[in-house]
Amino acid sequence: VYLTLLEPMNNITTSLGQTAELHCKVSGNPSPTIQWLKNDAPVVQEPRRISIRATNYGSRLRIRNLDTTDTGYFQCVATNSKRTVSTTGVLFVKFGPPPTSSPGSS
Repeated sequence: VYLTLLEPMNNITTSLGQTAELHCKVSGNPSPTIQWLKNDAPVVQEPRRISIRATNYGSRLRIRNLDTTDTGYFQCVATNSKRTVSTTGVLFVKFGPPPTSSPGSS
């Protein structure tokens, strides 16, 4: 019976409208239940925008069409009968220059 964090969560800095993926890499027996939190509140899935998927390494959180309101601390909490482990990453969505340069931009 064990539960271990395989690696810390990645921090992501990206721009408006992009897609971000946060990975929660854990290994445990029995298999842990995994919860995602944003700024200490449960992440709410949104159809076609925010999805949480179980993976062979734990769990993945994907957020499409990013907005600046998606910026925050994202925490993954994995729990089984043995113990609880967690890891936190920062997602920062910036008002970046659009991918194509517009006239008049420096």
